[in-house]
Amino acid sequence: MRYLVPIAMCAILSCATAFPSVADESVTTQSLLREMTDRDRVAHYPQHDFRLKQASSYNRASKTPDDPKGWFDNFDRSTNDTHKNYVRVEENDGRKEYVVMEDEGAGAITRFWVPWKNQLKPGSDMVIRFYLDGSSEPVIEGNMFELFQGKGLIPFPLAHESLRSAVSFFPIPYAKNCKVTMSDHPFFFQFTYREYDEDVAVKTFSMEDFTAAKPLIDTTCQKLLNPNASAAGEVVNMKETIGGGNEQSVSLPAREAAITSLSLKLGSYEDPNVTRHVVLKISFDDKETVWCPIGDFFGSGIGLNPLQGWYRTVNADGTMTCRWVMPYKNNAKISVVNLGDVPVSVDFSATIGDWKWDSRSMYFHAGWRGQYPVPTRPYSDWNYVTLQGRGVYVGDTLTIMNPVERWWGEGDEKIFVDGESFPSIFGTGTEDYYAYSWGGRSTDFYEHPFHGQPFSHKYNKLNRKTGNEKNTQGFSTETRTRALDTMPFGSSLKLDMEVWSWTDCDMGYGVGTYWYGFADTTSNRKPEPVEALNVPPLPDMSAAESAAKTSPKAASNAADFKGAVECEKMEVVSKSGKVVLKPQNLRKLKLKGSWNLDTHVLFKDAQVGDVVELRIPASSPSAQKLVLHATKSYDFGILRLSVNGKPVAADVDLYAAKPVPSETIELGTSDPVKSSYVLRVELVGKNPQSKGAFFGLDCVTLSPAQ
Repeated sequence: MRYLVPIAMCAILSCATAFPSVADESVTTQSLLREMTDRDRVAHYPQHDFRLKQASSYNRASKTPDDPKGWFDNFDRSTNDTHKNYVRVEENDGRKEYVVMEDEGAGAITRFWVPWKNQLKPGSDMVIRFYLDGSSEPVIEGNMFELFQGKGLIPFPLAHESLRSAVSFFPIPYAKNCKVTMSDHPFFFQFTYREYDEDVAVKTFSMEDFTAAKPLIDTTCQKLLNPNASAAGEVVNMKETIGGGNEQSVSLPAREAAITSLSLKLGSYEDPNVTRHVVLKISFDDKETVWCPIGDFFGSGIGLNPLQGWYRTVNADGTMTCRWVMPYKNNAKISVVNLGDVPVSVDFSATIGDWKWDSRSMYFHAGWRGQYPVPTRPYSDWNYVTLQGRGVYVGDTLTIMNPVERWWGEGDEKIFVDGESFPSIFGTGTEDYYAYSWGGRSTDFYEHPFHGQPFSHKYNKLNRKTGNEKNTQGFSTETRTRALDTMPFGSSLKLDMEVWSWTDCDMGYGVGTYWYGFADTTSNRKPEPVEALNVPPLPDMSAAESAAKTSPKAASNAADFKGAVECEKMEVVSKSGKVVLKPQNLRKLKLKGSWNLDTHVLFKDAQVGDVVELRIPASSPSAQKLVLHATKSYDFGILRLSVNGKPVAADVDLYAAKPVPSETIELGTSDPVKSSYVLRVELVGKNPQSKGAFFGLDCVTLSPAQ
């Protein structure tokens, strides 16, 4: 067996009796398409047991949390031969192919994600090939964006052009093995797939099956785009005004049944914090399994942010609806809690349908965790949820507060299942987990049946982004629900997300998590009323908005040079190779942009591997915040930086089509050593478009640590 999950034989026999059609059915493209839109099925532990795995371009230096430098290394891509974030390179029919996923045994690809290679230029020239069951000929071959962004082979929404990404949820099953290759260095990628137990019969995908399944494909697409729950059942209503610190409850019919739809509307959303202060509680068979603020439960985040997905809809009129199927055996109770001080009006309804409880039926759970402040240094993993027992993880909604303009979402998801020592799902960035990319630029609303960004910076469905500014300050809400990419677990599941920002600052985190479990399945998520009231304060964004109106370019590139130390004034502690330091007056070169004193130092004749160390005099005996200002150009390389021996950020690519000032490069907060800081600059590579590997440094600004 590929893995072991203890299940009593009587339970297996009971399941086979209760679900003969499922037990006898082999896994096929068509069975997976039917499963994708079967909400009842998600509430049952899978008859065809599997574990979800992921092949991604995560940094292979990340091996163990005992080595923090490697564990939080975030160079999660491959752009040249020095980067090895893939399986291997093969020669096929005289062409080079990069293997990005390989799995032995029965399985099915259920999701894959790839980003634009250039944040301002859509698409890719990459050819992707899928080889199944050892065949030397690919069953699918073509441009990966043309095939999988909803306008080619796979229709929308089974494939989707997300924000600067292509995402596919079309199932590709295989009986023996699967190999996926790309025609060039594969940049970023994620392939999520099921590994079935060895006794599961799987029919391998073929184009003949695809053609035969077209009517079902069309039906599936229409269902996903019109996500109505069954109207059959008994409706339970509650319409109350709930005072501050109070709650109101309603009991559901006492019998075997299931909630099939649940809707809630508040009288006012004028105070956006109301979606965090009003909490939904549900108990099934005398056990509370749901405690979650309504914004995080329905996917709206802080405030009213409309969204339509397969499991949840938030309308502009304030009606929030979920369509998770929530079964119970004997009794259930729904409560709405007002943690705030001001009374709130609540209009609530639930539809209760029939359900036959069996040994695979599970209880629905929704938990929540909030924390403010969350420091971004040192880098850390922030736990969404840890589960013990047996169940299926089905989704989450993350709302963060970012106090600065620079991008916050480089952190990777790390998901450990059934006691793994290394996560079987290791991602490439928080935005990638939520199916978009280039997050610093992608501050806009988007939605899809299984994922979305209901709010970012100041934009939502009712206020779309019209410019191209890079500003991720303020709240962002990301949500993801799972269908074929649900995560079954037999004994445990732990989901962590890296806190990995480009800036040393304090952020706010709040996450709603959703899963199904049996009566003895437990979670580390408990009610957190104090944190639900601790809504992170928004930063003052007026200055950035004023600068953007005056000059959009200035808003993203203008630098504050207060407390600057010019690089040409720094002592050179050491340098390797034949590196030559040459001060340049950039005004005389008639370059556009802002540099301190209109100068920088050009580091000429540098080769990959060269290191330069510069001593920066401290302006205070106490800890200071250091920010580097540099230059980008057509022949500049990629730098790795540290201060006083401490790595400070991801590698910095200084390539640009023409010379421009870089964005500010946060070096973190450090205590001086012997009244100074030593900045170590290592040249580690170059952009494929760069004509060289020089680099130019302007200055370092020092300011008091906050």
